Amino acid sequence: MPEKETGGSREKHKAILAAALTLFGHYGYRRTSIEDIAQEAGIAKGTVYLYFKSKEEIFRALSQQLLDQVLSAAEAAGHAHATIETRLRGIMEAKFGYFFDLMHRSAHVRELIDAKNELCADLFAHADRRYAQMLTKTIATAVATKELELDTVGLDAASTAELFMRGASGLGTYGATPPTQAAFRRHLHALVRVFVVGLGGTIST
Repeated sequence: MPEKETGGSREKHKAILAAALTLFGHYGYRRTSIEDIAQEAGIAKGTVYLYFKSKEEIFRALSQQLLDQVLSAAEAAGHAHATIETRLRGIMEAKFGYFFDLMHRSAHVRELIDAKNELCADLFAHADRRYAQMLTKTIATAVATKELELDTVGLDAASTAELFMRGASGLGTYGATPPTQAAFRRHLHALVRVFVVGLGGTIST
């Protein structure tokens, strides 16, 4: 971004990333060019280069923006004044629901995942660690307030969080064909309920 950030420069920065999100979803990473992004954003191609040196840099910045949104939503869900079922469902939705919806809208899922793994593995690894810490803290708090019980299953909060995330990660890939968005939501919410009941918690009826 230009050194002296102004309201206008922030808006152009946001417009570039919004355009990139749209085009990467519609056409994939490889087929989208800087010129395409500039046209979609309604700015000159040269202006894009004032903010980003390359398409790869745009992809990384967009990924970081999406990850920040996920972590912010997960943190808000974890601190909500709600039942542990609702808090855990919100944390799961913040990451797994959001990214499933994002990928479900694109016909270029495999290519985008490959680009993510090649260009942004470090960003996602860091975000995954922060997400796991948030989930672990939420579970530990629920244990402290007697909403959940871990002793009977021989797990600590961190191990429970890891198991929970592994279960959620498989929901979008299990089976011969990917689930619909509605089916994915049902499975995700059911997973939360199974975990809560299995750990001695109370769920809504």
